[in-house]
Amino acid sequence: MTTLTPSLVTASLPPLDRQVLELIAEGHRDPEVAARLGLGTVTRVRSRLDQIARHFGLEAAVRPQLVHHGYACGAVPPPPVLQPLVLDADAFDLVRALAAGTALTAYARRRGMASYQATYLMEKTSVRLKATTRPSVIRRAWQRQILGPRPFAADLAALHAQRPRPPETGRWLIVPLLSGYRLAAPATRHSPTRHLDITDREEALVAARFLADREGYAPLWITQPTQPGHPYRVSWGRRTAAVQPRHSPAAEPVLGANRLRSA
Repeated sequence: MTTLTPSLVTASLPPLDRQVLELIAEGHRDPEVAARLGLGTVTRVRSRLDQIARHFGLEAAVRPQLVHHGYACGAVPPPPVLQPLVLDADAFDLVRALAAGTALTAYARRRGMASYQATYLMEKTSVRLKATTRPSVIRRAWQRQILGPRPFAADLAALHAQRPRPPETGRWLIVPLLSGYRLAAPATRHSPTRHLDITDREEALVAARFLADREGYAPLWITQPTQPGHPYRVSWGRRTAAVQPRHSPAAEPVLGANRLRSA
């Protein structure tokens, strides 16, 4: 998995540098940033970005990486989150590469793609995220919980990291919970048993209700934690020896939506 942040500098940025990075993240071009902040010329905007890169300990002022690093280390307030979005494998890989500071030409070489293919993927991903610039792709990815510390982002990364690749993303389900969204994928031949670990029992029941009776998500059961503080596990697919509970009270079978409603 690509490393997105080589270090986490927690010291805050000077106010002017923070404003520059925030405007760049929102998709503003250098002339507009210079005019808004009274910097005079685009050269001074670029000088500020170089200064921010040095502050973060980065080798170069690669703008998508600056935006991601600023959010990740708390130097810039992250944008408000929106309902999450599931990206396909290619778009997800590109977003993470941008966040890690990879140039599009280097990304194309790494993937064995022609330059026009990488450019098309960049354009398609930008449209999907409703972003106008590459730095704003990162901002929108944080908003849609594709990047960042939210459990949904971790679920998405874990599913895309699987080999062989998981089934088409159109069958993945966004699970709404009070604590935030989670992402579930159906059981398959290569992954016959899947699960979500959820801290709260009531939320585990909510997730089970949401998944019950859907194709690829049955049979479905909830395993209680074996130790205090451990999560409840909502599982679906094939029950193997590795996932069978040792004691029957530790598991709550889920027979369908009607059974869940009466639970």
